[in-house]
Amino acid sequence: MPERERPRLLERRVPKGAKPEIQIFPERLLSAKTVERLLNAIVERVDGIGRIVLHGPGLPKVVPFGPARGEPVKHPERRPIRIQDEEVPMKVQTGQIIIEVEDEERLDEITAQIEEICREILPCDFQVQTGRFTRHRPTVTDYLKFGEKGVKELDDRLLGLVEPRARLSDRVSILKARRNEEEEDEK
Repeated sequence: MPERERPRLLERRVPKGAKPEIQIFPERLLSAKTVERLLNAIVERVDGIGRIVLHGPGLPKVVPFGPARGEPVKHPERRPIRIQDEEVPMKVQTGQIIIEVEDEERLDEITAQIEEICREILPCDFQVQTGRFTRHRPTVTDYLKFGEKGVKELDDRLLGLVEPRARLSDRVSILKARRNEEEEDEK
């Protein structure tokens, strides 16, 4: 059976001074196991990635309202996944993945690599779009959360990722950048 050409969504414009992003939009929510395999493949095989944002419906620890309020939620997808050598708790059921590209000149090459990985791993159809999908400048919410001084000191990769009343550690997992083999050889 010949492989079907995947339609591309409309390309989004990248604002001046912002890094481009690649959005992977599967046609269904992904399991934690699939997300783990996909992210590990992307991190291992694709160079030039700045940050990865997983987006989807939340998987709360406890029932937030109703007669069972406060009872623990035993959702099978709320489990830690391992990305390289670090454990990351799954707090959302992934329905969208946004990958920031550090090297804009390699955008087409990186997009093709990511599409190939998605074809290998994803059990469903998907769409890939390039553009800018997250904030690249401080928002009012960032100023509410961190204050003016805090925003100036904040890592740009954290801009626009959390709401004012949420703890950053509850919403964001930061993984250490992998070292190049050249850096290891120098030590």
